[in-house]
Amino acid sequence: MTELIAALLSASGVWLTAQRLMMGWPISLLATLFYGTVFFQAHLYADTVLQGVFSIAILYGWALWAREKQVGGNLRHDRPSSPADDLPARPLAFNRAILETGFFLILSILWILSLQRWSDDPTPLLDGGLSGASLLAQLWTARRHRVSWLLWSGIDVIYTGLFINRSLTITALLYAGYTGLGLYGYWKWKR
Repeated sequence: MTELIAALLSASGVWLTAQRLMMGWPISLLATLFYGTVFFQAHLYADTVLQGVFSIAILYGWALWAREKQVGGNLRHDRPSSPADDLPARPLAFNRAILETGFFLILSILWILSLQRWSDDPTPLLDGGLSGASLLAQLWTARRHRVSWLLWSGIDVIYTGLFINRSLTITALLYAGYTGLGLYGYWKWKR
């Protein structure tokens, strides 16, 4: 039951974020609490810790979007605006993408080595690597870089297989759906 609640909350949060609606952030925050429990019970420790880090990243994204929405709303008194008007997607500079990818690659390696040494995680390479990549995708989502959605889609394809392997069927289905939602978000943020 916890996995189902987590999946429903998480899917709702991603859908609302793809729409650039602020409500996506608190719903995603609640989903991290449920998924932290699910992943701990499945011995996916990097993903358990990742939920805590996601909570912090979600608070960051929520505050960033709220501040920028306020600034955007204050600049447009003459016409009603949509969420896309107040929170436009931003390009990601190549140099910044390389630097941030390198940082999160190093973080992933450290995470993998820690899991191999100090846990009974059955898939430390996937668990640690996907967790590091997810943090990068979350950062880029908070900054509204459109490419974050493509990164999420790639991550979600691999996570789908991992969750099938760990017998988390509902979560595997959710992440298979996330692959499509990632492509939808990429398309939606282009407009």
